[in-house]
Amino acid sequence: MNMKIHFKNILLASLFQVAFLLISQAQTATDAWRPLVHFSPQKNWTNDPNGLIYFKGYYHIFFQHNPIANEWGNMSWGHARSKDLLHWEELPLAIPHGEEYIFSGCVVWDKEHVSGLGDPQKELLVAIYTADYPNKKQEQHLAYSNDDGLTWTKYLHNPILDINLLNFRDPSVIWHNSSKQFVMSVAKPTERSVQFYGSKNLLNWELLSEFSNQGELDMIWECPSLAELLVEGSEKETKWVLFNSTQGVQKGFVGMQYFVGEFNGKTFTNANPPETKLFVDYGKDFYAAIPFYNAPNQEVLWLGWALSWQYAKEQPTFPWKGQMSSIRKLSLINSPDGLRLKQEFRPNFSEVEPTFQIKDVSITKSKVLSGIKLLQNKSYIIELDVEGTTSDRWGLKWQSADNLQEFTVVGFDEIKKQWFIDRSKSGKILSPGFFKIDSAPWHEGESRQLRVWVDHSMLELLAQDGIVAISSLRFPLGKKENLSVFSDKGKLDLKQIRIWELK
Repeated sequence: MNMKIHFKNILLASLFQVAFLLISQAQTATDAWRPLVHFSPQKNWTNDPNGLIYFKGYYHIFFQHNPIANEWGNMSWGHARSKDLLHWEELPLAIPHGEEYIFSGCVVWDKEHVSGLGDPQKELLVAIYTADYPNKKQEQHLAYSNDDGLTWTKYLHNPILDINLLNFRDPSVIWHNSSKQFVMSVAKPTERSVQFYGSKNLLNWELLSEFSNQGELDMIWECPSLAELLVEGSEKETKWVLFNSTQGVQKGFVGMQYFVGEFNGKTFTNANPPETKLFVDYGKDFYAAIPFYNAPNQEVLWLGWALSWQYAKEQPTFPWKGQMSSIRKLSLINSPDGLRLKQEFRPNFSEVEPTFQIKDVSITKSKVLSGIKLLQNKSYIIELDVEGTTSDRWGLKWQSADNLQEFTVVGFDEIKKQWFIDRSKSGKILSPGFFKIDSAPWHEGESRQLRVWVDHSMLELLAQDGIVAISSLRFPLGKKENLSVFSDKGKLDLKQIRIWELK
């Protein structure tokens, strides 16, 4: 290479780094929008959660991360852990990128050291992830750790799985006890397909079967996972559920779907007609969720990326961009339409006394709750338990104290029979479509209970005992807001209002 050109390239790179540093220093931190208990990295970009695992008393989150900039790029694995799902400790970068970008994947506990990797005298964690070679192909690679996930060694003989495809990604591995093997779900995105592979040693993988072209097909499929979920109301009945990320409820916006059926160690069989579409969350800000490996008490817990690809670049936060959803416990519940997904917030706040509680409340227009000091901290869970109503519409309204034109509404429309989050006037609107109301259908025969997790810029609604989920971000411009329970054109009778403050 010509030395003058080489020196010029170095100089330009240095000037770019200086300019980036100056721009970063000039930006103002947006602490008012940073969630308190939902995980976000201290700085820089994050998207999909990866390698979720419970191990030695810690819940570990690995995540797609750009270690040097507040935008997508340089994809590596960040790392954080928590003992209680509320307080998160961010740890050093786990798996840095090299020639390849480190895309999404999973972590499993190699309890019996079947892979033969690492120190056989120490506990062994194995990460399986997609190595992305931009514009060339994607392969499945492996790394291992003997120090509880703090440092990782990339396997010398990668890839462990390569079918020479440009798009072939997001492995999720479970231990399938009946067939005594590890089972990997991995996506062929453009083909709307999930392949299943089996292995006894985590190194050699055999194709078992393929599931494709059912449910939602308008967008690519990503981030598949298999989970065996308990059917509520029975002690032992379970069904297998296949999840993947694709188009959500609203056309053009990403989301997640699921299929309920059977998995026999080789093939997943959908119990519903192929055209049936079942959605995980009816908001725009829940994507790429995967379950924790080895969760306590055999519960199935997961969390997702709380953002949408349609406006992720426009998220107005600094010095970070992107955050995770709440942790949710998964199960299935019988409904008139068949088995449906149920989600519950974790930790289980119902097991502790609420910070605030009032019972037997009747509301004809609105009841302002903002005399409660904890609400100004903007990190709490509020629950309405409805006895009955004659109103057209009811719910919760967050109204800016500085600007009457700025508000957010969460509630139920009795005329349309829809749950909804209306953030169309919630403050900073990121892009066209951000202001569209997110709504979910009513499920006959279930309660009208709603629970909303408020955490600064995040709103997550779980209604009707967790059958309905809507996750939506908002970016209020006002520093203070008043919260009220409202009832339009009728009376709302509440058994109770409960609030749990999160500190």
